[in-house]
Amino acid sequence: MFVEDTNMELDCLRQGDILKRIPFPLLAMGSLQVLGRISSAATELSYPNIDAILSTHRNDPNYFTGQVLMRLSFGAVISQCCELEPRNGKLIGSSFSIARLIQVKDNILADSEKLASLKANRDPRSSAPGFFDYFYVEPHERLDGKEWMVDYSQIVSLPKSEFPGILAHKILQMDDRSRVRFKMKLAAYLGRLTEEETRDKLEEPW
Repeated sequence: MFVEDTNMELDCLRQGDILKRIPFPLLAMGSLQVLGRISSAATELSYPNIDAILSTHRNDPNYFTGQVLMRLSFGAVISQCCELEPRNGKLIGSSFSIARLIQVKDNILADSEKLASLKANRDPRSSAPGFFDYFYVEPHERLDGKEWMVDYSQIVSLPKSEFPGILAHKILQMDDRSRVRFKMKLAAYLGRLTEEETRDKLEEPW
């Protein structure tokens, strides 16, 4: 699944690269806390009015700072390789995306057929595609010796300014065959047609 250390490209990112200690926030709207300053406006309330503290980012003055739960996790780069090619030491795109690795769920571990299907990383185009939303990652000493799966639904984007510093987080690189399987399953998860779209013969929408 992974290339040998001698073949790992440490000066670039590739789709499917495994990174360590990536912060994945839990963006639960109901528990989001926003930092602010006490308003100078007069009030009869027994607690202060709070104005959000705003910051400017890329000429947009409407950014504010919030506090959210987050966890450092392993992650797999899902951005396409061409988008990760540095030009003059910088990435062209404004950001790159990473999907979180999670431990294999108990209900999958308890079902031998489900576990075998997960481990096979089946072709999503086949008549028995298996799991669309997960990509199995075999145990490795740099992954705490445990079985993992990439959860395509848990995605975080990092700004291009994190490159090249993010390279220090790169611990594994998928071999070519595994990377193509990884991207094809990702494409199927994000872009597969619904039953209604297939029924309406929209496979060729142009």
